[in-house]
Amino acid sequence: MASIAAIMAASPPVSPAMRILSYNIQAAINARSYLSYTYQWHRQFLPGPAKRKTLARIAAYIRDFDLVCLQEIDLGGLRNGFKNHVEQLRELTGFHYHLAQVNRRLGKLSLHGNLILSKQPLREVLNVPLPSRIPGRGVLAAAVACDDGELVVANVHLSLGALDQHKQLRFIRNRLSAYPDVLITGDFNCTPDAPQLQILTRHGYRRLGDDTPTFPSWKPHKALDHALLKGAFAGDCRVSHHADSDHLPLLVEVK
Repeated sequence: MASIAAIMAASPPVSPAMRILSYNIQAAINARSYLSYTYQWHRQFLPGPAKRKTLARIAAYIRDFDLVCLQEIDLGGLRNGFKNHVEQLRELTGFHYHLAQVNRRLGKLSLHGNLILSKQPLREVLNVPLPSRIPGRGVLAAAVACDDGELVVANVHLSLGALDQHKQLRFIRNRLSAYPDVLITGDFNCTPDAPQLQILTRHGYRRLGDDTPTFPSWKPHKALDHALLKGAFAGDCRVSHHADSDHLPLLVEVK
């Protein structure tokens, strides 16, 4: 009988999983209840030490992941003191590579957007607004090298309405159809039973994880954040209970 050492030597190495995080960070406003949207209204419009502390906690939490997809970042508006979350987070986390996208401009008040941070080089695949009756949503996608090939990761923030979501998911699916291995993750603003998700699941995508709710973070009862994967990679997903936003983060592993 062959020794255990010989069997292990003959076996192919197991590829380590790529650890990916998806998180709607609510521009570091950190609502703790529905009342926060009103009685802490100043956080919606003005900078302050509470936001800086929240962003520092978010940075400490995300820095150990391989790749991070963030929604609702501020790219330099008044409410963040005209500072850019991209620069702040790169300095606080040490990520070497990033791609950023502006989705919505509210005068000088805010520049809403999406962000991908990575420890590995990124190749931009898609950086476009999504079709919507009210502008302000986008998809940001990048290719990243893995041990077993190349994975395209798409960071999305969809509109609130089902009709727009149908158009947006069809748009995303079509624009990424040429790539065999794709992970689409982000804030979908719809629950797992929403028929619009079938636009992906009927075309090779499989939804990762279960129906654990992600919103609101203080008393979650809706799963609005999702991760869907197609191609040869295996994946899994779970919800984290790190609460520095009105959404909870998704932890995704792909290998």
